Amino acid sequence: MTQTPTFSDANLLDWLEAQTSEQLEEAPFGVVRMNREGIVVAYCKSESHVTGIEPAYAIGKYYFTQISPCANNMTVAAKYAMPDLDEELDYILTYVCDPIRVRLRLLKSPQSQYQYFLVNRKFVDK
Repeated sequence: MTQTPTFSDANLLDWLEAQTSEQLEEAPFGVVRMNREGIVVAYCKSESHVTGIEPAYAIGKYYFTQISPCANNMTVAAKYAMPDLDEELDYILTYVCDPIRVRLRLLKSPQSQYQYFLVNRKFVDK
């Protein structure tokens, strides 16, 4: 897959794993790349535009308590305990920003080096 995939693309995890942190900036949705322990290793500018959190601040922090505690719950964070994860869900982000309706995609596999928290706000009717 050479071109940027869509948010719901079945092969999105493979594409994400093949990208450098800089290449992830080209995704048309917010991308948070975490290591397997939940520490942020890439926080794309498109995600920063939603939350107001600068990428330099987010890198190296535990995502679910230090960056996005509004996602530290059974609906989102707890799902990363599963070995395989590929789920889309409607959600409302509320931490450090006005509440905003988004579509989340949570991704990881036993073979993936990283786990991903993806945010698509384009699906919402304006």
